[in-house]
Amino acid sequence: MATTSFADELKHGFIEVAGRLSDEEHALIARARDPINAEPAERDRLLAQVVCAYRVGPKSLWGPVVLDLLAPALIVILLSLGPVPPIIDEPEIRQQLVSEALLAAATVPLRTGGSYTRVRLISRAYTRMLRWLAREGRRRRGQVSWEQIEGAKP
Repeated sequence: MATTSFADELKHGFIEVAGRLSDEEHALIARARDPINAEPAERDRLLAQVVCAYRVGPKSLWGPVVLDLLAPALIVILLSLGPVPPIIDEPEIRQQLVSEALLAAATVPLRTGGSYTRVRLISRAYTRMLRWLAREGRRRRGQVSWEQIEGAKP
């Protein structure tokens, strides 16, 4: 149920900016999504073009487009990363996953012809998520509540 909500959030973000895209940009996005008529290499090349548009800006326009194109893989990642109550909840994981995906889009070097763009972006986002979860878990386990501090006073 929560994953459907995440998918809906990603789709809603795209719908909000879709009206600001030109017909050519809509055609590029549709082609980048099309698994039947576009080969994987072509979809990677088109995703690389969208990533370049995101890097040039405006990020508020192209960010939701990048996330929408990566949505199936992001949902798979979200399913594999469960919350760690009470340390880390699902909304926090979602927010961090979106941040890591956009950071990957902004920083991962693109290969000539855009080869393996999707795999490289998702791999970077997933790796950074695993590191973030480990770091946050260690950091938050070391924290003590105010009640415990007050109870420890002589």
